[in-house]
Amino acid sequence: MLKKLLYEPLLHFLVLGGLLFLFYSFSQHNEDVENRIVISKERIEQLTSNWEKKFFRAPTTKEKQEMIDKEIYQTVLYKEALKIGLEKNDADIKRHLVTKMEFVTYDTYELPTPSDEVLKKFMLEHPEKYREEEKISFTQNMMGSDTTHFETSYTLTAFEADNIFGRSFSEVLFSLKIDGEVHKIESEYGVHEVLVKDKLIGKLKAFNVVKEKLQNDYLSAQRERQNKTIYKALKSQYSIIIEEK
Repeated sequence: MLKKLLYEPLLHFLVLGGLLFLFYSFSQHNEDVENRIVISKERIEQLTSNWEKKFFRAPTTKEKQEMIDKEIYQTVLYKEALKIGLEKNDADIKRHLVTKMEFVTYDTYELPTPSDEVLKKFMLEHPEKYREEEKISFTQNMMGSDTTHFETSYTLTAFEADNIFGRSFSEVLFSLKIDGEVHKIESEYGVHEVLVKDKLIGKLKAFNVVKEKLQNDYLSAQRERQNKTIYKALKSQYSIIIEEK
């Protein structure tokens, strides 16, 4: 009996008809969802809040309706653009979505405020960022001048020497040793005869002076490390194939 039913044309027709009905229902449901636009209460509240922040007042009834109409207008065109694939291979859209995804993924979690002990440890691990600038004390005069002895003395950081004498002069100056010898250094002003008197090595600044910068730097470093961990986890979900050129 069962075997006979399997070969019954009517049964085949009913099964096929049922499958077609299910497929049509599923397609119709997807189309209904795709073509449905819902402007939620939460979205209207968000639009209203954005308006109030911009204009420092609540919108009128007319202005509120215009906001909703604009939201509908943008949603309709957005959905139509997706239907014909306008978002594909568009560098501007890709860049915009990447920026939004970075914000959603990376910038929405809070990092705990580090203790002073943690910050002091971070400071010692990166001393070059929190030292007082190195300074050099020297006297100089221009070659060919009537001055027989060095009258002009300076104590400068590299940045200050750059601004006064130029980058090339500063680089050579800070490479000199305290050896009691007169060295000739060129600048845009001419040739200088320079005698180095002292070199002051920068020491770590007081913790209280740099605490705010330390905290910002530490949190930035922690966030960067956390972001890399998050990205690594996201990337691991994808099979990546790089075709040879």
